[in-house]
Amino acid sequence: MNISNLKLNLAKKIINTDDKEIIKYINAIFEGQSENWFEELPSEIKESLERGMAQSKKKEIRPHSEVIKKYKQWLK
Repeated sequence: MNISNLKLNLAKKIINTDDKEIIKYINAIFEGQSENWFEELPSEIKESLERGMAQSKKKEIRPHSEVIKKYKQWLK
């Protein structure tokens, strides 16, 4: 898919969604130059990132290859 088609498909998805969190997230990406970019993310994204960082500090992590191997059946 070329970049023009990708942009058009993305624009269609944005126009057709009523999910406020998705719109806020996309907006935060485009305004990512902000010093408060983390605070502008949807709460679910912030919580997920915070959980991931806490797990990483506790060494509760798995290599990407291990995760892909486990969930390969859903990636087809």
